[in-house]
Amino acid sequence: MTQSYQQPQTALAGFLDSMHQDNGMSAYSLFGQYPESVAFWHDPSAPAPPTGLAAPSYPRKQSALLQPTGDQKKHKRTRSGCFTCRARRIKCDEARPTCERCRKGSRDCVYPSPTAPSTKGSRSSTKARGTRPPSQGSESSSKHDTEEVSPLEPIIDEEEPEGADMGSEASPKSGGGAGHSRQQLRRTQSGHSLQKRSTKQLSEAGLSQMEPASSPSTESSRYESMSVRSGSVSHSIQDLINNCRLSEDVRFYLDFHQQNLSYDHFFLRQSSDHFIHHSILELALGYDPLLYALVGFAAYHHTVQSGGKLYTFLKYYNKALVLLRKSLEAGEEHTEATLCTVLVLTTFEEYIGDWANLVDHHQAAHALMRELLTPESSNIIELHTNIFLWYARFDVVAGILAGTETILSRDWYISKEQYDAEQAALYPDDPGKQLAYIASINRRFGLDMASLYAKLSRGLIPVDDFVAQNEQLGLTMERAKAILRQYEVCEEKVHSYPDPQPLTDEDVVDPYVPGYIWHGSMWEANFFKIDLLSTELMFKYQSMLSLKLPLLPDLQSLALQQCQLIETISRYPQRGNGYFMNFKNSIGISSMFLPSDEKHQMWARRKMALMEQNGYIIAPKFRAVLAAIWQVPEVNHWWLPNNEGFSDIIRAVRTLSEEKKNEPLDGFRENVRDMKSLFWKLSVDDEDDEQSPSSSHHSYT
Repeated sequence: MTQSYQQPQTALAGFLDSMHQDNGMSAYSLFGQYPESVAFWHDPSAPAPPTGLAAPSYPRKQSALLQPTGDQKKHKRTRSGCFTCRARRIKCDEARPTCERCRKGSRDCVYPSPTAPSTKGSRSSTKARGTRPPSQGSESSSKHDTEEVSPLEPIIDEEEPEGADMGSEASPKSGGGAGHSRQQLRRTQSGHSLQKRSTKQLSEAGLSQMEPASSPSTESSRYESMSVRSGSVSHSIQDLINNCRLSEDVRFYLDFHQQNLSYDHFFLRQSSDHFIHHSILELALGYDPLLYALVGFAAYHHTVQSGGKLYTFLKYYNKALVLLRKSLEAGEEHTEATLCTVLVLTTFEEYIGDWANLVDHHQAAHALMRELLTPESSNIIELHTNIFLWYARFDVVAGILAGTETILSRDWYISKEQYDAEQAALYPDDPGKQLAYIASINRRFGLDMASLYAKLSRGLIPVDDFVAQNEQLGLTMERAKAILRQYEVCEEKVHSYPDPQPLTDEDVVDPYVPGYIWHGSMWEANFFKIDLLSTELMFKYQSMLSLKLPLLPDLQSLALQQCQLIETISRYPQRGNGYFMNFKNSIGISSMFLPSDEKHQMWARRKMALMEQNGYIIAPKFRAVLAAIWQVPEVNHWWLPNNEGFSDIIRAVRTLSEEKKNEPLDGFRENVRDMKSLFWKLSVDDEDDEQSPSSSHHSYT
C-alpha cells in the first residue's frame, strides 16, 4: 500500500500556501522561490529596481553557442510607427489613421499619444500600455511591475527587408496559419476535459486497455481528437513561435532550447523527442508559467555552458513561479500545461541539487497527475504517456532515496507495464517496443524495491517474507536483462570505432572493445543497459546491507561494466547532445564500488566534475560520502585538484542550493535530501566496518 498523502485539491492548496510562507527561515522560501534581490545580487552593473526586472545581460559571443542577436549588431530603430507594427517587428509606413499593414491584416492600429515622450527609455501612456505590454528584451522598455509579464518583440530594425513580415497572411512559411495567436493556442492547447471524459467513458465501457489487434496507426487515428493539438498540426513549432509575440530574450532561449537541449536533458528517452521539441513548446505558447519555466531552464543551461551570472536564469524561474501562483490563486482550470510547468520546476531543482524543494514540486505534480490523467490515458494518449514517464521517474527516485514507498499508486505502474508487455508481444521485431517494455519492468522494479525496503525499515514484514520477496525482485531484474540479451548479437553492434584515440595511463578500461555498444536504431539500448546495471548494483548493495552480508565482488564487476559503457559511449562520435545526463545515476553508484586505487578514484572524480560542468550538481550528502570512502576530504569542496574546472557559475549554483539545506524540514524531505536509503547502514568513518565499501575493497581487489 502506498504512502498516504493528501487529496489533490488539499495538496495543491498546501503547495500554494508554501509559496507565500514568510517564517523568517531564510531569504529563500521553503518552496524554492528565489527573491529578485538574489537574482540581481550577482549583477552589480544592473541594480534591481524596487518592483521589476532589468533587461537580461547576455554573455559575449562564445563558439558553438547561440548568442542573442542584439549583442551581435546595433541598428537604428524607429519609434514613430504604430504599436502593432512595432510589436510585430515589421516596418510601419505610418499612414494615419490606419497604416497599410494593419489595414491589410484587419488589425487594430494604435499610435502613441501625441503627448507621449518619444525618447529612449520612456513609457507611453496608460492607454498605450494596455495595448502594448512592455517587453523585457526591448531597448524601449523600462522599469515595470513584476506582474507585467506578457512578452513582446523589440522594435523592428529599419534595415529589415520589406518581406520580413512574420505575421503576414501571405507569408509562404505560414501556410495560412498566421492567425494563430497565443489566445487561440490557449483555447486549443489542452483538451484535458475531453480527455478525462473520454478515457473515463472508455474505462466504464470495459475498454481501458487497447485491443490486441490495434496497431500504432489505428491508435493514432482513434484517439486523435483526445490528443493535445493546436489547429496547426501541419506547421513546424518554429512557425508557431514565429507567429507569437515574444520578446527577443524569450525567443533567444526558445531557440537555444530547440537547437541545444534534448530529451536527455529532461531525463527522458528518444521516444519523447517530439514531446520536448514540439508538444511542450506548443503548450507553453498558450500558458505563460510554462513558457517562463522552459525559458528559465534553457537559460540555466546556456549560462552554465557559456559562463554567466545567477540572475540570468533566476529571473525567469521566479517569473514562472509568480505566474503559476497567480494562475492557481485565480482558480484557472488545471491543464496539462499546469502539470508540465511543475515538472519543469522539479527538473530544475534536481539539476541544482535541491532535493528537499524538489519534493514540494513532486507532491504538487502528484495532485495534478490524479486530477488530469488516468492510468488508461497514460497508455493511449501520447502527451499523457510522456507526462507519466517524466513524473514517474521523480516518484520512484524520491521513494528509493527516502526509503519510503512511491506516492502514485501501484495500479498506474502495473497498467503501464501491462500495456508495454502487450505491445512488445504484438511487435516482437520492433526494438522500440521491447526497450519500452524493459523500461516499464525497471520502473516497476524500483517501485517494488522502494516498497519492500520501506516495510523492512519500519518492521512491517518478517525477515523470512522479506527474503522471499527480495528473491522475486531479483527474478524480475533477470527478466528485463533477458529481453536485452536477445540483441547482443545483431547487425547494429559497433565493431569498429572511427578515430580511436591512443590509450593512456589514466584510462581504466579499453573503450574500443568490438561489439560492446549498439548504434543506429539500437543506440538507446546502450542507456537501457547502463540503467539495468545501475539498478542491479543498487539492488544487490541494498540486499547485502539489509541481510547483513559482506559486500561481494559482483558489485565491483557491475561498477566496472558501467565504466566501460560510459567510456565507450563518451568516445563514440554520434553520441548526441545531452548524452552525459544518462550517466548521472550510474556514475554515482559505481563510484562507490570501483577499486580503491588512485587511478580509479581520479576517473570517478573527473566524471563527477564533468557532470557538474554540464549543470547537474551532485548533492552535498553524496559528495561527503564519497570523500569519506576515498579518504579525500577535499572532494567536499571540489572534485579535482587545484579547483580545475570549478567555474564561478558552478560555485554560485552550489551556494544557491547549499544556503537552503539547513532549513527545517519534515522527515520525508530530510530523508530525500540525505539519501537515507542509499546510506542507511553505510559506515564511512570506520574502515574496519564490513559494510563500508572502502573497506570491502580489500577483500576482492
